Amino acid sequence: MNLLVKKLKVVAVVLLAPLFFVSCEDPGKIGLDVDPKNGSIITEYKEFVLPSTQVQFDPRSTLNSFSFQAGEYTDADFGTITSKSYSWLGLQTTTPTLSETAAYVSTTLSIQFSSIYGSEGENGRFGSFEIYQLADPIVEGSDYTRLDELALGSLLGNIEILIQENDTLQTDSLFSFTLSDEFGQAMFDKLEADDGTFDNDTIFNNLFKGIAVVPSGGNNKILQFNPTTFSVKLNYSEVNSAGEIVDRTYSFNLGEMNFFHLDSDLSGTPLSNMLPDNQDREPNDDYRYMQAGTMIAIKTDLDPLFMFLDTIDNIIVQKAHITVGDIASNRPGSSFPFSLNGFFTDDANTWPALAEISTDTTSVFVTLQEEFTVFQTPTFPGYYGSPQDMFLYQLDSGSFNKATISNYAQNLHQGGYNTSETPFEQNGELILFAPTNSAEPQSSPSHTVTNFFKVHKDSIRLKIYYSKPNL
Repeated sequence: MNLLVKKLKVVAVVLLAPLFFVSCEDPGKIGLDVDPKNGSIITEYKEFVLPSTQVQFDPRSTLNSFSFQAGEYTDADFGTITSKSYSWLGLQTTTPTLSETAAYVSTTLSIQFSSIYGSEGENGRFGSFEIYQLADPIVEGSDYTRLDELALGSLLGNIEILIQENDTLQTDSLFSFTLSDEFGQAMFDKLEADDGTFDNDTIFNNLFKGIAVVPSGGNNKILQFNPTTFSVKLNYSEVNSAGEIVDRTYSFNLGEMNFFHLDSDLSGTPLSNMLPDNQDREPNDDYRYMQAGTMIAIKTDLDPLFMFLDTIDNIIVQKAHITVGDIASNRPGSSFPFSLNGFFTDDANTWPALAEISTDTTSVFVTLQEEFTVFQTPTFPGYYGSPQDMFLYQLDSGSFNKATISNYAQNLHQGGYNTSETPFEQNGELILFAPTNSAEPQSSPSHTVTNFFKVHKDSIRLKIYYSKPNL
């Protein structure tokens, strides 16, 4: 691919152009194409439909995520999406010493949900879940991705929550459910024995292995539970010095080791040929799809821009932008991301696309970030996880996403990306995905929720406005 190392002529034009605006000279005399009828500088534009494919990325770790979620729903485009959560139980900082009168009473679960995800209306449907003791422990030092699952042991209890759309009373409420007495009695016996089981989380969870929250039949939503209010309460009683029976509680929160499973069965959908292997795929229709939680992204190719720039010796780019839209409204109960990030990728679609780069912010290859001066410190356009990534913001109540890339287009024409420090920009392939943070293990909302949209492939476009010198 020719990256048009034509710096001298263009730089000369760019330097001369301001002279026109501070003098009364004929712009044609200083090297710009001018309309002979009115003397104005001629501005032309080109619009390209960007070739696009789909990529589903290899699953990243969900270990120790901020998200604790479970549920299932079926969508015509994205198949059946299922989520499960696995966690240690976390011990308190101090462990009570039980008296000889202590007696087990019951075990209860307190749970609160904060968000609902899916593609169908919520009203009048129950969210049904089961709580299990794990058959095998979550192993310290191991990594777990969204595709991993653990074997389930004994059923500890059932949860059923009536989901009402926009019902803030529900999301503010803390629900309580009874769990297995056999499970509770076993924990109480160890607490009473004071044999070291409660000394630390590792010892305790190697014995009791942890819990899982999984969806049961009839679900049509994924619920995200509030991890700060989640607790398993071991309820017992003691007789005090006055001979009175006093109720006691030992509460377990979520432990240090936890992860979630999130997968979609794409059988029978336009994405049925997708695999989480970082490979390009063509959907079985004329649409392109983005789903954050299951790591499905849109990949675009900037070849039309490269080929166009090859046809012109010199231009001054006045404006260039990428748009994704018109995005149709999603079905009730679902939402699409408020913005998109674009980042350059290599031939293997590695996630994230990182490279050894220079930190010299005066170099031309950082100029894409000049579109976003609010962030002050520029980084090169292929750097994923930075707020200076190519940012596509919402227009028209979310029907379009748009990114301005004028400086990038101008410097691309100048050969500004024809360097060893800019391998991804030279490649010209751009991944569009929901904003996220590569430093976190799938813990930001763009990982945990199933926000998605689809857009016609001809609606992913690049438009460039430019003037040509008459040199």
